[in-house]
Amino acid sequence: MTVTTLFAGAVNGIFLGGLYAVVAIGLSLVFGVMRLVNVTHGEYLILAAYVNLVVTGLLGIDPFVASLLGIPIIFVIGYAIQRWVLNPVMGKGMEPALLMAFGLSIIAQNAMIQQYGGDPRTITTPYSQQGVEVLGVIVPTIYIVAFVMGVLLIGGLHLFINRSYLGKAIRAATQDPETAKVMGINVNAIYAITYGIGASLATLGGLLIGAAFSFAPASGFFWLLKSFVVVVLGGMGSIVGTLVGGIILGTTEGIGAAIVGTGYRDMIGFLIFLLVLLIRPRGLFGRQGSE
Repeated sequence: MTVTTLFAGAVNGIFLGGLYAVVAIGLSLVFGVMRLVNVTHGEYLILAAYVNLVVTGLLGIDPFVASLLGIPIIFVIGYAIQRWVLNPVMGKGMEPALLMAFGLSIIAQNAMIQQYGGDPRTITTPYSQQGVEVLGVIVPTIYIVAFVMGVLLIGGLHLFINRSYLGKAIRAATQDPETAKVMGINVNAIYAITYGIGASLATLGGLLIGAAFSFAPASGFFWLLKSFVVVVLGGMGSIVGTLVGGIILGTTEGIGAAIVGTGYRDMIGFLIFLLVLLIRPRGLFGRQGSE
């Protein structure tokens, strides 16, 4: 192990963190608005990857262009599930909604196994195997694309939530649902739209997963855990914190892998996650107790 190796691990980890942020942003949005830990998030990521693979194969177009067609498809699926499956049970507390989400996760995973089989797949792009030199370190092109996408996506979502009329309605439903109802806001519709947006954001995350790694129907749980780590590191429900959390996780994994080997990359990330939970249970940028 040398300083050069550590530096290379850190640089690659920073750009990988952008990919993690894109993967996790939908989970962060749903939790921030509804306080619902969306355990089906991993299945949306993998379903989006399969949809992208199918659309790319049928139309012969670039996977990033195909994702533009996948976004409305996944949005409609997410909207319908929240509006007619999860909303009716959310008034009974978080536990029924969480259990329902677990059930949906299992159903979705088995449906994908039946449809696509259990073998790993990848999304091939012209730049999947290419690299770009950054500060003397070769970084996979897909990592750089993911990082830029993460910055633009999170910046755009932050502006949408804070500046648009719909975004203000989402904030109102988040802060005080009962008052929002009195003011004429349809909170159930807002929840469904938010959930649909969170699911559609998974379209981009699924694309990046398929282009940078590989995926299978059972991969959803692994990426749900990764997303949850990012959300907790950045602060539960914090949009901007998701990017910071992704960079922290990616950098930690990159440096850790340089020290102890790539076989321990995931374990290092999860150990950092547990450490943060012990010190700051609501994440590095979440409000703590009386703060």
